[in-house]
Amino acid sequence: MKLNEKGSVTMIVVVTIFFIVILLSSFLIYTSSRRRAQLEETEKISEAYDGDMEEIYSKVAGKEAENASAEASLFDTSYGRIEVVWLDLENNIIDEPLAPNTKGMTPIKWEGTTEVETTEDDEDWYEYVAGIGTDDNLRSKWANVKDENGSYFVWIPRYAYRITYYPDETSTKVSGYCDGRGIVDSNGKMQYPLDEGIKTVEKDGVSYIVHPAFMDDKIDQYTHGGWDIDLPGIWVGKYETSEINNSLKIIPNARPKKSLLINECYNLSKGYNSSRESHLIKNSEWGAISYLTHSQYGRNGHEIDYNNSYEITGNSSGSSNTSSSDDIKYAYDTLEGQKASSTGNIYGIYDLSGGCSEYVAMFNSKSSNEDLDTGNSFASTGKQSSKYETAYYNQTDEENGEIIYTIGKIGDATKEVFGRQKYIFTNWNKDIVKNITLKEAFLNRGYSPWYGTSCGIFSMKQCNGGVDYSTGFRIIIVTN
Repeated sequence: MKLNEKGSVTMIVVVTIFFIVILLSSFLIYTSSRRRAQLEETEKISEAYDGDMEEIYSKVAGKEAENASAEASLFDTSYGRIEVVWLDLENNIIDEPLAPNTKGMTPIKWEGTTEVETTEDDEDWYEYVAGIGTDDNLRSKWANVKDENGSYFVWIPRYAYRITYYPDETSTKVSGYCDGRGIVDSNGKMQYPLDEGIKTVEKDGVSYIVHPAFMDDKIDQYTHGGWDIDLPGIWVGKYETSEINNSLKIIPNARPKKSLLINECYNLSKGYNSSRESHLIKNSEWGAISYLTHSQYGRNGHEIDYNNSYEITGNSSGSSNTSSSDDIKYAYDTLEGQKASSTGNIYGIYDLSGGCSEYVAMFNSKSSNEDLDTGNSFASTGKQSSKYETAYYNQTDEENGEIIYTIGKIGDATKEVFGRQKYIFTNWNKDIVKNITLKEAFLNRGYSPWYGTSCGIFSMKQCNGGVDYSTGFRIIIVTN
C-alpha cells in the first residue's frame, strides 16, 4: 500500500471514532438529563404522597386497570324493560297513582267503544293495571278527560322508574341497569353516573329514579326538564293537535296541524289554555310518556303499532313495520287501531309512533342565534332552561355514537334507551337516533312513517325548526 493511501485510511478511522464518541457522549448527556428530570418529577410526586412510592406505583397501576375495566364494561343496551313505582308528592312509594286534578274538565270512560261522560267519584273511571310476566298488557285504563272545546287529554301520574337492559327483546340475560346508581353493568360497575341533582327513591334495596318531568326543578334552573313545583302528574294531548274552524282541537280522525315553524308550535301551545299552563311538550315529558308506555302499566315492553299516515290522527297501520299512507287503515276505536295507543286499548295516547313528527320544546344553546331563529321566542345562544323549554348542549356536529351520552338527560328517552352495539347505533326497537347538532338545533320525536321501522316512540331526529309538511305538535297541560 502506498503512503498516501495509508494516511487516508488512518484519517477516515480517526474521524469515524470521533463521531462515535460525540454520539455516545450526547446520548449519555441526554439520558442523564432525562433521568434527572424524571427524578425531580418523582420527588415532587413523592412529596405529594408524603414519600410513599409504593402508593404511587399502586395508584398508577390502579388507574391503568380502571381504564382497561371501563373499556371492557361497555355492555349491550339494545333493549330494556322499565319498571315503574308510583310516588306521592314527598316521593314516598305508594300503591296507587296520585288522583288526577281535572280543574273543571270532564272525566271520560268507554263502554266498549261508546264514550261515556262520568265524574271523578266514579271508581270505574280509570285503573292503572300492571302487566303479567312479559305479555303485552292491554288491560290498563289510563284516566281520560275532555275539556270545554271537546279536546281529549290523558293523565300521566307521578312515578319513579328503573331500567333493566338485555341484548334483545327475547333475552333473559341481564346486561345492565339504569337506576339510582346511574347506568351500570350487571355487576354494578359504573358506566355513566346519574345527572347531578336527580332524585332517587329505594324499595326493597332497589333504587329508582324520580322522573324529572314531575320534579320541582327551580333550584337547578330547570336543567332536568322539570317544573316550578312538585307535580302529581301531567295531562297529555291524547292525539296530535289539529285545527277545526280556526280552533285548536285534540281529537281523533282529524288532520294534524303541521307545516309550522317550531316557534309557531310553541306559541300556539302556550296560548291554548293559559289557566291550565298549556305548553308545547318538552323532551322530558316525551320521556315520561314513553317510559310509562313501555312499563308494566303500559304495553309491558312491547312496541306499539305505527300510525302510518301523517294526515289522520288516531290511525293505525295494524303493525309496527309498514309503509306510509294517506288513508285510514284502522281507526282509533277498532281493535286493530287501539294497538297504536300507549295502552293497546282506547284509554291510551295515540300518534306516538309515526303520524306526524312532533316538535319538542328544547334547543341547543350552543348554536348561533341565526341557527336558533326559527324558535327565537324561546331559544337563543347561551339561554338557560325554563319550566316551558329545556336547554341542551352540543358544541359539535356529531349526532350519534358516544355523544348521545353527553347531550342526553336522564328521563328524556335518549341516552337511557340508546341501543349501543358495536358499529350499530339505534334506540330500542331500532328507532332512529340523530340528536341535536350546532347547525340543527331542534328535535323531532315519534318520527314520520316515511322512516318505516325507524319511526317508533323512542325515535329522535335533529332539525332546523323550519316548516315541514310531516311535522306537527302535541300539547301538555298542568292543573296543579
